[in-house]
Amino acid sequence: MSLQLKHHDEVRFRELMDQYFLRLKRFAASFLKEDALAEEVVMDVFLKLWERRETLDQIENLNTYLFVAVRNLCYNVLRREHHLHTDSLDDVEVELTRYANTPEDDLISEQMLETLNSAVEELPAKCKMVFKLLREEGLSRKETAQVLGISANTVDNQIALAVRKIGETLGMDLTIKKNYSGLQSFLLCL
Repeated sequence: MSLQLKHHDEVRFRELMDQYFLRLKRFAASFLKEDALAEEVVMDVFLKLWERRETLDQIENLNTYLFVAVRNLCYNVLRREHHLHTDSLDDVEVELTRYANTPEDDLISEQMLETLNSAVEELPAKCKMVFKLLREEGLSRKETAQVLGISANTVDNQIALAVRKIGETLGMDLTIKKNYSGLQSFLLCL
């Protein structure tokens, strides 16, 4: 691992926080529904990371490690604060960034984008969380599976479900491989 925090490298640690803080806060807010609580969870994760900086070289993938740590702490907070027992992504309300016109997307009408955004909002919670991590956070299939504590096959199934449901809403014939793979690539920015 390239982290050099063993010798109280506070500058590098602040850079690390700057790089991940907002992403992790959005992720935590998906579980907790409160920005202040989400921020507290992320700060706790970074505090623990700083306290354990002597062993950071043992972390294989910092990206996955941070998202998993935030997820686990969110589950603990939900259990403690709300007396809920949840390890299920089905109970999570996920907010996704809406698609917007970009120069590459100028050919897509405003109405089509609105229909697309509505279709994405209608996805089941687990599906939306997989979608969010892949598309918005840029995690790989493997990282997404690790972060959510599910198999890579489940990630693939959730992607397929998202593509199918969105394709149906858009009135696309997904039996045509080109349509299916094109929609999948567009949705996940592959």
